[in-house]
Amino acid sequence: MTSAHSLRLFAIVLLGGFVCGGAALAQDAAQAERNAVPEYVEAVPPRDISGSGEEISAVIPARNEWTSAGVIVRKGVRYRLSASGEWHMGGFCGRSGPSGLGSNSPLCFSFLPPFILPEFQVGTLVGKIGRDGKPFQVGESLEFEADRDGTLFLRPNDGRGMTWDNTGQVTSKVSLASPPPAPAPSSAPPSAAAVRQNGTAPAAPLPPLSSASSQHWAVVIGVSDYADSRIPALRYAAKDAQALHDWLVSPAGGRYAPARVKLLLNRNATTAAIKEALYTWLRQTIEEDVVVIYFAGHGSPDSPDTPQNLYLLPHDTRYDAIASTGFPMWDVETALKRFIKARRVVVLADACHSGGVGATFDVARRALGDVQPNRISSGLQNLATVGEGIAVISASDDRQLSAESAKFGGGHGVFTHYLLEGLKGQADYNKDSRVTLGELIPYLSEHVRRETLNAQSPTVAGRFDPALTLGR
Repeated sequence: MTSAHSLRLFAIVLLGGFVCGGAALAQDAAQAERNAVPEYVEAVPPRDISGSGEEISAVIPARNEWTSAGVIVRKGVRYRLSASGEWHMGGFCGRSGPSGLGSNSPLCFSFLPPFILPEFQVGTLVGKIGRDGKPFQVGESLEFEADRDGTLFLRPNDGRGMTWDNTGQVTSKVSLASPPPAPAPSSAPPSAAAVRQNGTAPAAPLPPLSSASSQHWAVVIGVSDYADSRIPALRYAAKDAQALHDWLVSPAGGRYAPARVKLLLNRNATTAAIKEALYTWLRQTIEEDVVVIYFAGHGSPDSPDTPQNLYLLPHDTRYDAIASTGFPMWDVETALKRFIKARRVVVLADACHSGGVGATFDVARRALGDVQPNRISSGLQNLATVGEGIAVISASDDRQLSAESAKFGGGHGVFTHYLLEGLKGQADYNKDSRVTLGELIPYLSEHVRRETLNAQSPTVAGRFDPALTLGR
């Protein structure tokens, strides 16, 4: 008998003796723990994304049995799923990511029942469609065609009823593997009051874009230099905003009327000026119009202790008073709910250039050496919940920083560089001389991720028309 075979046999015998000897003592406590873990968890209502270009993110805790990925998949539709993070399956297992690599050990293995997929390592991310679906391996990424309709559920590859001692979590992202088809034209638009009352939106048709009264509006904001020198300057935020403005008003680009595009750069991008643009100037819009809101600059919570209090940072923000001088995210939400009547709004934001800005973050870094991720991207995505027709595209997710460099078009953020390249025709996949959101979004995602070696991933949220174009 080889020494390796003897070691494996000894480990199994040792584990069997440990389990049998300790089972009687731990039975009551373990059963109570298991009973506390629900079999299915739906933290947010799942949504059907087969007709939109949005990407849905969900947190999958290791301790749960099955957690909804927040998506209802449809038979015959291809989806792309990716996951990142770290979790631990307890006991003698090693820590791993969604690939499961590093989890198995002589005293932690998955080749015996009741593991979900015994042929894969402990901690591998697995999924199934519907509560009675057949489990399949996901790992760090997977592109698949749904074989049935149903909610997509995810979980770690662990024994059934054995997740109670697990810790950690991974974040999943689900999107379509190809742009969705353009929807058929609709009529009989609902009133704006019915759409945005109490911040909710019914599944109702949007007013047609073919209306003779339809106009395109834009507020473009870029802040590279801050009045308070303690706030780190950015190299290309203002240049990014200027470049998008130039494309919007160009006869060869967006063809917006210059009078309907408001550009706020550096010292002109104050808190008061931004509020006037969103609350007063855009109040001129009507339901049939299209509105683009673009922001490039810093975004941050006011402190590490209140990560839910999120702000865009105008030029006159004070380093030691983010809460009273920044532009609150809920003020953007108020503008969308109460003042902007247009039913089609696209929010483009490149606002996560740091893990947090301000005196409180400086203290936290000195004390702890690091701070929690900046949740500005999640705050931006929440704007999409205001109502039907709002698309929010952010440059990166909460755990990433947005890159800018001279190598991107001579000096741009990587997000805006590929945004402009896509709008200029690179994202026109069907060569019809129109770049739709359904084409622009996958183009942005692929090129930004590829250029940054997956260090930056644009995020998308909202229920919007994928056939919408930013140009006229």
